[in-house]
Amino acid sequence: MAGSASITSHMCTKLGHPSIVLVDDHVDAWDHGEYYQNTIMVKPNEDLVGAIKKMRDSFDHIVYHDRVTIAKELDSLHIPSSYFFHGNDLRQQPKLYDVVWSLESIDNIFVTTEDLLQFAPQAYFFRRPVDLDLFKFKKMDKISGALCMTQERYYDEVVEITKDFDLPVQIVDRVNHRIKYKDMPLLLNSYRCYYDIKFQPKHPPVVIPELSQTALQALACGTNVFSNGILFTKFPEEHSDEVACREFISVLEE
Repeated sequence: MAGSASITSHMCTKLGHPSIVLVDDHVDAWDHGEYYQNTIMVKPNEDLVGAIKKMRDSFDHIVYHDRVTIAKELDSLHIPSSYFFHGNDLRQQPKLYDVVWSLESIDNIFVTTEDLLQFAPQAYFFRRPVDLDLFKFKKMDKISGALCMTQERYYDEVVEITKDFDLPVQIVDRVNHRIKYKDMPLLLNSYRCYYDIKFQPKHPPVVIPELSQTALQALACGTNVFSNGILFTKFPEEHSDEVACREFISVLEE
């Protein structure tokens, strides 16, 4: 959902490693593939498996993003592969790591937040890439407040967490009020601050300590980010799409 596949594919292609993203109707709700024009859409999981089988001679490497069932079904192709754990699947089912690591074709496992390393002892930490050609500072009048993007089911928790913040916080349900990926830089540039709250969907929900992808994008736009009691003012350059993808490519080339 954070678009890491499309962003990574875009930069890897720019760096001389042509790649595409195969998706079905369960992902890419915010139109990353539409923006980068590097996505092939197929229908439900059975068709995704079939599409990869038909195109097998086109791939030197397959990268699976939180799709254990598909990785297992396609293990028999014996194509060198990598696997990404992006978050809650691994947090809620730690044994998935052993399932993926046991697959013959999986050469590398990546995680996209540092807390996931505790469940994946031999994984590489992949820093979620931010496209710095898209997310950058725009000189404009700022709304005198903070933005917080969340989901409707977390609304009450967000209201409670943000109630004492120094600035008024505009809470936006990012599912029911979906904003296209290409329009995010303008939105993030519009506010003085981004209030970052990222939940693990437990009962009650648990706040995840790492910055969200949206928070990283806000920092790239020059917007301050308040997260877990800390004010961030500078974009971490290791999350630039070029730096993150060069590190990714270096692992695949080992």
